[in-house]
Amino acid sequence: MKVLRQAGFTLIEILVVLVIIGITVAMVSINLMPDDKRVLTTEAQKLALLFEQARDEAIISGKEIAWSVEGDKTRFWRKDDKGKWTPVSGDELFRERDLAPGVKLLELQINSVKAAMNERLIFSPGGMNMPFKLDLGLNTSHVSIAGDNLGKLALKSYE
Repeated sequence: MKVLRQAGFTLIEILVVLVIIGITVAMVSINLMPDDKRVLTTEAQKLALLFEQARDEAIISGKEIAWSVEGDKTRFWRKDDKGKWTPVSGDELFRERDLAPGVKLLELQINSVKAAMNERLIFSPGGMNMPFKLDLGLNTSHVSIAGDNLGKLALKSYE
């Protein structure tokens, strides 16, 4: 008489494999989602690089260039022939940009005085600028960009 052996997996073996797969997927998805601090620091670094480029552009062109934030958009400005500020257009570097999702301008200080949120940060052609501090926030993370009157920038991250 032949004894037939059943082939296959037991219920416990299948459940163990499913638990292992679930734990692996959870660990991978947690590592793939950027944390607030990293998103905010990346955004601040991008802005700092743009500010350095704006400072250099003002010096090279001999014309003021300004930056402002309106809601979740940032924009650079130049003065036209009549001395009126107009948004920069046709320049890929100084184009209008969106802040990263959730990133907000918390405070802007120019020359140690709190400025209105829509006030322009001006980079002068002489290279001497008003010192400023720009605070950005995303949920509980905060980053500040500070610029001195010579255009040196520093980033500071805090919770």
